[in-house]
Amino acid sequence: MNHAFEEVFDIPKLTELCERYTKTNGVVTALLDLEGNVHVKTGWQDICTRFHRVNEVSAKRCTESDTCLAGQLAAGSNYNVYHCKNGLVDIAVPIHVDGEHVANFFTGQFFFEAPNEDYFRKQGEELGFELIPYMDALSRVPVFKEEDIRKIVEFLSGLAQVFGEMAKAKLDLMELREAEQKQFEELREAKEQMERLAIEDPLTGLKNRREFSARLESEFHRAGRYQHPMSLVIIDVDNFKEINDTHGHAAGDEVLKAVSRLLLGSVRQSDLVARIGGDEFCILCPESSADDVEGLMERVCREISELEFCVHGNAFRVTCSFGLAGYVGLCRNPDELLVCADKSLYEAKQRGRNCVVKYLCKESENLELKVLMGQGRG
Repeated sequence: MNHAFEEVFDIPKLTELCERYTKTNGVVTALLDLEGNVHVKTGWQDICTRFHRVNEVSAKRCTESDTCLAGQLAAGSNYNVYHCKNGLVDIAVPIHVDGEHVANFFTGQFFFEAPNEDYFRKQGEELGFELIPYMDALSRVPVFKEEDIRKIVEFLSGLAQVFGEMAKAKLDLMELREAEQKQFEELREAKEQMERLAIEDPLTGLKNRREFSARLESEFHRAGRYQHPMSLVIIDVDNFKEINDTHGHAAGDEVLKAVSRLLLGSVRQSDLVARIGGDEFCILCPESSADDVEGLMERVCREISELEFCVHGNAFRVTCSFGLAGYVGLCRNPDELLVCADKSLYEAKQRGRNCVVKYLCKESENLELKVLMGQGRG
């Protein structure tokens, strides 16, 4: 079985059934797994519980007897009667679950005829038992006729079959629940993947234009409501078409992924990095003014220019242009903020690429452009 014994067998319920059976006729019962672990025991005789199974030597004999019984059942016997090495009679019936032998149902701790007291007295002396209580325990061991035991074994065989069927039904239910849980997990993973695909760019793993637009809308209105700063950066890979034409689209993809990793690793968790077009990225920085962001963008611009790529032995570098816009309350909607950032990006391209340009809205003037990095680099 692929499940723990206690998961498949309802031990409390089986114990209750066995206790009722023992109270009816005094017959001992036990349920053991194939490793010899006792899971149910009812009506066990004192001679076993207080003496044979607590003494190291006699307990070893008990284990050997259990193992011998189980071994014969494993060989295909319907049941087995065994004279244990401590002098009592034990009987074992196999329990099968879906055709697999998984446990044994025991009865025993009785005699077919009156015991030889001299034998047990000598055994008690050899094992160091107190003879009076040991012999008293012996006197309470029942004696059954073989005909009575055959009837008991027939009943126990049927009971063992019921135990196996109960376990099979529980196992089937567990497997059904596991299959349902697996299906649920697969559906959940598929749903999560679909949700990711709806908001993520498959090439870079960054958020896509759809998610960026939704977040920009939300952050813009939050900044306006609370009069908090917010910055927006648009980044464009310089001469990206030439990279694709010269080195191939696979190389272009590697450039986009490398730039994505650098951008994502440079910002705060609260910032949003998105790929909004072929070679165009956006960074949304809540609670940050353009002045707060400009130094970071300078560093990122420089680090991108230091990246080196190699295709078929041909090394090349890339640069990016940055358009930065800071929200200060004059933009009426997110689109106007995007226009400001886009104008800054256009100015960065005009000034030779590989630079950061900041756009600031002021009440006294509509536009102030500031080149944050060296002009004319490309």
